[in-house]
Amino acid sequence: MFTLREIVEATQGKLIQGIDKISVQSVSIDSRAVKAGQLFIAVKGDIFDGHDFVAEVAAKGVRVIIVHRTVKINHPNVSVIMVKDTTRALGHLARFHRLRFKTPVIALTGSAGKTTTKEMLAAVLGQKFRVLKNEGTQNNHIGVPLTLFKLTPSYQLVVLECGTNQPGDIPWLADICRPDIAVFTNIGESHLEKLKTPKGVLKEKWTLSSYMTSKGTVIVNADDPLLAAQAKISKKTKVVTYGYNKPSRYQAKEMRIERGNHLCFNVKSLPGSVELNTCGTNHMYNALAAYACGHLLGVPNARILLALKKFEFPKGRGQIMPLGRGWMINDSYNSNPVSMRSAVQTLEALTTQGCRILIAADMLELGAKAKELHAAIGRVIAKSKIDSLITVGALSRHMAAAARATNKDLQVFACADIESAQKQLGKIFKNGDAVLIKGSRRMAMERVVEFLLKAPG
Repeated sequence: MFTLREIVEATQGKLIQGIDKISVQSVSIDSRAVKAGQLFIAVKGDIFDGHDFVAEVAAKGVRVIIVHRTVKINHPNVSVIMVKDTTRALGHLARFHRLRFKTPVIALTGSAGKTTTKEMLAAVLGQKFRVLKNEGTQNNHIGVPLTLFKLTPSYQLVVLECGTNQPGDIPWLADICRPDIAVFTNIGESHLEKLKTPKGVLKEKWTLSSYMTSKGTVIVNADDPLLAAQAKISKKTKVVTYGYNKPSRYQAKEMRIERGNHLCFNVKSLPGSVELNTCGTNHMYNALAAYACGHLLGVPNARILLALKKFEFPKGRGQIMPLGRGWMINDSYNSNPVSMRSAVQTLEALTTQGCRILIAADMLELGAKAKELHAAIGRVIAKSKIDSLITVGALSRHMAAAARATNKDLQVFACADIESAQKQLGKIFKNGDAVLIKGSRRMAMERVVEFLLKAPG
């Protein structure tokens, strides 16, 4: 895959040990899984530092190692390259590899719905093309480069989700992947601890288009006011819009819930009806983004509709599962105010014989406005059709307090931890109820999902 000279040039490094007339077929940053003949990049992570394992990987037969600090390697057949930062070197090498191909890259970002939209895009485009995508949530400065290293001539399209929690993340990912099409889902209160305001989020996210050529295309949600305003002043690229409330090229019409939990809608001027295995109205936007991309790239309309109808939602992202005579919506993977409001709408839309119960944990990384934003969500819940609210965590107590103050008839239980929430849920849950579970990743709300699945029907 790479000659040593290409590696040195791409990473702006210096060969400090070994010979330069060798090549490697693949790249690894995992000392446990690295194989003989690979390039090992000693990345320093939050827990482990790859530099601590260079002797171990050298003993496994690794041919080339990239480091950013002096290490002792007593293997004369191993070539060592010194760089300023191994994490940046990983990205530089991935960009070098990406630019070897004319394969179109579609990159997407936003405050909520990124992973679901990425999976929908891959499903729709997979009806016509062989698609490379990042797996799970490998959407950061590590995951995106590792995905691009898998690019071979056999792939016809690349779909990459790009995430951020601080300024500079998205422009770096854009520099690495050089997208031909950039898709934006929405802009809202996410990662405010470092991005400060929704406008700060927009500024960071929009840089995904910064390395596009004049032939690039931006696909934006016209119903999002910040994105819509930004798209109007964009001059570098072609802009394609999708939406429901605002006029757009791909505009949803006649949105409805069929059979109790299937979201259906038509797309203006195009035949057929979109059907999704969810009642979450926010997923209409994810599907519209995928529809727009598929249509622009020539996927037949009938194939787009088929892919969306068969689409299975990723684990923990709005999965609807039977729960006795009722339902459980597993939306436990992550949370912020944007996705929490969508979750409330989803629970409201679901047809159920019993009560609607929301179990909501802390929304993290919201900075100075965390308490205020939790309270605002509490007021949204209080005005909805939800019958019972169980909160988990210190921040969510503000959600509970605001909900209780706004609606005296709403059952509200503020719990300090998951165990207390499970105990409370066991007391109020009845067969036939609909339960939605949501919280930020570090709150581990999948434990509540497991509790419910094990509960007697």
